[in-house]
Amino acid sequence: MAHPWPHLIHPFRRWPLGKWIDLNSLQTRLTAGVVLASLVAIAAMTTWMGWRTEQILLDSHRQQAMMVADRFAEDVRYYTAMMPADEALQRVIEHRATGDLGIWVTTAPGDLLAQSEILTMGSWQTSGVAADLLRIELDEGVEIRPIQAWQFVVCVEPLSIAGLPNAILHIANDITAEYQGLQRLIQMLWLTGLGMVTLLAVACAWYIRCTLRPIRRLNDLASQVTAKTLNNHQLNLRAAPTEVQELARSYNLMLARLAKAWAQQKRFANDISHELRTPLTLVQGYLESTLRRGSNLTPPQRQGLEIAAVETSRTVHLLTELLDLARIDNGQLVLKLEPVNLEEVMKEAIAMAEGDHLPAADATARIVIDVRWRSLDCGKSPAPIVKADRPKLRSVLVELLDNALRYSAPHQPVQVQLLTQGGWAMVQVHDQGPGIPFECQAAVFDPFYRVDENRSRSTGGSGLGLTLVRSLVEAMAGQVSLRSQPGQGSVFTISLPI
Repeated sequence: MAHPWPHLIHPFRRWPLGKWIDLNSLQTRLTAGVVLASLVAIAAMTTWMGWRTEQILLDSHRQQAMMVADRFAEDVRYYTAMMPADEALQRVIEHRATGDLGIWVTTAPGDLLAQSEILTMGSWQTSGVAADLLRIELDEGVEIRPIQAWQFVVCVEPLSIAGLPNAILHIANDITAEYQGLQRLIQMLWLTGLGMVTLLAVACAWYIRCTLRPIRRLNDLASQVTAKTLNNHQLNLRAAPTEVQELARSYNLMLARLAKAWAQQKRFANDISHELRTPLTLVQGYLESTLRRGSNLTPPQRQGLEIAAVETSRTVHLLTELLDLARIDNGQLVLKLEPVNLEEVMKEAIAMAEGDHLPAADATARIVIDVRWRSLDCGKSPAPIVKADRPKLRSVLVELLDNALRYSAPHQPVQVQLLTQGGWAMVQVHDQGPGIPFECQAAVFDPFYRVDENRSRSTGGSGLGLTLVRSLVEAMAGQVSLRSQPGQGSVFTISLPI
């Protein structure tokens, strides 16, 4: 069914659920917490494993370098017994050196005594690594030294051999391949950890979403609860966690208490309205009869009785409206819905409203009706027929007209227009009153609500008229809306399906 007032539709549109994430939701917070904790744990484990593997690799190469250094002096002494010391030194270097292990011996001042072939040929020599190794100053002991893009374990120890000056032994072990392999292993550990975190995030999000499903269902049901449906939204969550089941039980208990309180309130309003209306009606009749026959009443007595009669009439009217509202809420008010010519009912209501507000001698009507009523879809068309309770619909229109006349200045007209649009017939009542602030417009249909708290009862009505208007129109499958701006009057619109 088309909306009867497209200009009143709120302009805000929510984005589809999949296009944004609520960062303040419990699901997002729990998922983020689990993912963050997992990321920290996996990062710590990966870092420790990488560091520990690196230490084991470097320790093994340190021990190998130290073992070569320890045996080097013994081998030189052994060969010195068979050949000169310098030849023995070169022989041991050639024996101990490998494709990844370079050895050279220098004097204390830094003069080179002997070196392995890898320092004079091959990749070490062409890349300049050999020259860098021979040139840098190294401290005694074992350490890791990066040379260009290469990684070396360097061991420096003093060497004391008979027939040779005090010398220093240098051993450089190329661990570049192992170091790069270690880096690739660490990268693989990080990638594996991130993959695990991603899978864990998806699994946790799904699990948390399933776990929170009862809470979302509770929220959906709570948003649908109205005063008339309190007993129809009991929640049963047997498969939910214990805490959610406790929340559901509290929710059901709250609904039961609210339903009981609402039933008591409706019954009280119904009973008190019914019980008070009868005696007050008798009092009203007695006062009016006394005024008609009281030719011997003094002016003060007549004035007092007239005030009492007016207040009694107003109270009876208020109780009648309360009783009608209670019957509508309880479903006890039966409406006689039948095809009704909306233009005829509108004219009847205008005549009644003018009769109540204008003196009999005043021939100038304040209510201006657009007899050339129009259709918003296709121009002028036959008068619409709606399905409604004729007396109740007339009383609704009289209430709106009475309200417009009351709040407009005496010289200002009230405009009434009949429109149709999209299968709806609409009666719009335009007044020239002070208008209603936007923040108050949603509450004007609430019982006893007044925009101006200082307005007296005699000028402000009973406070139930608009509430009864909305209840009756909705009972006829219609809708009521308000459009108003302070200082520019108000427009009340009644829409009924044609």
